[in-house]
Amino acid sequence: MKNYHILNGDSILEAWRHQNFDAEPIVFREMLVEGESMIELWTHRFFEKRKHFFLTNYGVSFEDYNSKSGVELQKMNQLINATTITLWFENDLFCHINLMASLHFIHQLNMNDVEVYLVLGEGTKGLGEYTKEAFGKLYHQKVKLDADDLAFASKFWELYTKADLDNFITYIKRSPKFLPLLKEVMTTYMEQFPQKESGINKLERRILKFLNDEPLTEHKLIGKLLRRQTYEGFGDLQYEKILKQLSSSLIEKEEDDHLVLSSEGKKVLRGLQKFDDEQLPYQFYGGAMRTEYYYDEEKSFLIGRN
Repeated sequence: MKNYHILNGDSILEAWRHQNFDAEPIVFREMLVEGESMIELWTHRFFEKRKHFFLTNYGVSFEDYNSKSGVELQKMNQLINATTITLWFENDLFCHINLMASLHFIHQLNMNDVEVYLVLGEGTKGLGEYTKEAFGKLYHQKVKLDADDLAFASKFWELYTKADLDNFITYIKRSPKFLPLLKEVMTTYMEQFPQKESGINKLERRILKFLNDEPLTEHKLIGKLLRRQTYEGFGDLQYEKILKQLSSSLIEKEEDDHLVLSSEGKKVLRGLQKFDDEQLPYQFYGGAMRTEYYYDEEKSFLIGRN
């Protein structure tokens, strides 16, 4: 029997190693917040679907996915031999979706004797922002998860991977004790869907506003987006993809490589024109497609498109 620690990414691996834990690390190199998800995890079908997603959307070859992500996620199947499992994640959307997938899988293993612990950063502070000394103290503040916590996460994952958003949105408005910021984080999930009046979502509107204020290089714009985000937890790759999609009609690049709003982008920002997001590639957020729902900010709910 072994002790396993599931880490939310490579950024904390060095700090984790510095603590000399008597445990086997598993680095969760995935981003299940994007792309179609399924209830079954770490199966052949799962890996094939994810490899195609990364190849199509990010140009990641099957070989690179296998060597970087697949090899680590395959280790999740070893958890059946675990004595204790400690998960290191953060209070943002990116991390919460990966966390819920991990907890769902652990719940499905149906191991009565295994002890499961969760380490969360404080507020929106990333685990990689802690000093090595403070990182060690975080471990001693870990929370032990019980059967009800695992069952909650498993049901979350089941609803997330289905196109049953009415039940899912009702479910995520609960805040279990072990995830104190779940409501705030999952509001960010809903905000990925566009508003009916504009056809753009909250993050896309933020990008248009930034570029309306001043021309910016892609590097400076992404830096500004990273500093401004709260519960998204996105990285450079996600923002680069969003900018590429908006550049098809709403954003233009000048000769000096600064990004500016196109005439259509200005109209969309000012409410004079609605963005047609049907032109975008298929985008899944769990089991739901972007083009099937609008976000009603006033009611904090998703509504189906007619």
